[in-house]
Amino acid sequence: MHDTILLSKISQGLTECCKSKKILKVNKLTVNVNENSHINSCNLYEYLKNYNNDIVDEATKIKIEIEDLPDQVVIISSIEGDVSVE
Repeated sequence: MHDTILLSKISQGLTECCKSKKILKVNKLTVNVNENSHINSCNLYEYLKNYNNDIVDEATKIKIEIEDLPDQVVIISSIEGDVSVE
């Protein structure tokens, strides 16, 4: 249950970051999680594919890094993608 909330927070944060930085498509995403988290690159990709399909596709690479973070804290540490030229 808690990981579903974290997946949702990552999804929302990714959407906000991409809007503000005018990223049209995410090529690579790095997320830092607590060592007790059950979030991995596979379940995060599946979640984002369902809820962020406008900016995430099968070519998107997702990296999960374990850090000494408090429970229920996730950090989007890096987003690489295609940027709008407008």
